[in-house]
Amino acid sequence: MDLETLAQQAGDVTGPTPAQLDAGRRRLDDATRRAGARVVALCRSRAPRRRLATLMAGIAATAAVVVAVPLVGTPSASAEEVLLVTAEAAGQQPDLSAGAAYWYVRSEQYYPDEAAEPLVREIWLGRTEDGVLRDEALTWDDDGEGFAPEEIRNMSLDGPAAFNAGGTQFSWPDLEQLPTDPDELEALLKDRVAGHQSGEDNELWETVTGLLRESPAPPALRQALWEVAARMPDVELVGPMTDASGRDGTAIQRDQTDQGWYRVVYILDPETGALLETQNVDEDGDISYRQTELVQQPADTAPAADPPICGPGSVPERSC
Repeated sequence: MDLETLAQQAGDVTGPTPAQLDAGRRRLDDATRRAGARVVALCRSRAPRRRLATLMAGIAATAAVVVAVPLVGTPSASAEEVLLVTAEAAGQQPDLSAGAAYWYVRSEQYYPDEAAEPLVREIWLGRTEDGVLRDEALTWDDDGEGFAPEEIRNMSLDGPAAFNAGGTQFSWPDLEQLPTDPDELEALLKDRVAGHQSGEDNELWETVTGLLRESPAPPALRQALWEVAARMPDVELVGPMTDASGRDGTAIQRDQTDQGWYRVVYILDPETGALLETQNVDEDGDISYRQTELVQQPADTAPAADPPICGPGSVPERSC
């Protein structure tokens, strides 16, 4: 159909208002930015050339549609490709946790409204022995005096590693037995989160990202977890972003502000499959909490747990 015939069939069309033109321009800029972000993430990946070329062609086609029809039905880029690229990279990493006695994770947590500097969190997750947690954030004084570094303790976790899934838990050996087929893994996790009060999708997402954040999940399982995440609804691509330690990554987000929660932003490394940083962003666009993962590695031992400051087992014993 030529343009003259199309115009005759369409009839008169009211011209766009200045407001519509401005909105269309903003949508075009946003779509172009998101498409560019996809190019950056995919070019940095280890995906095969054929797959990358196919995705690039799709991005180009999307951009062409946006340019042709900037005011109506503008498509936005999806996070799915970035998550799948991240999944593939995760599956190619060496299995550092195999046979380890402990899994050590060091991260920084930042509470802008409460502390001027990031607070260090260290955790030694035991395969069969009690884990140990050393978390500066736990020294917060409820009387408003701030954080007290001299009160930092190596706290016993009173048991080996345990990872939440919809009110139930996986042990470290359980992780190593989880299915690595994404269909089977998704079905198993959905069964675990069924009927959860926060919503099954929300709890499934929290379970998947929690296992990716600081668990000793082996590479094949990490790949399957990212592939499950790629199927989840309400996940959007933000674009290139640098974490608090200066590492370049690609950010996705899941907006839960309509449920009284946050817009949670996740910075990924599509080259290694790592989850670098998590940010809770409020309705005003301010970061209320940030956790940056710095070190994840096996360990042969964990530090001895200190006695609590007060309560049972405290030395000298005193009440809280």
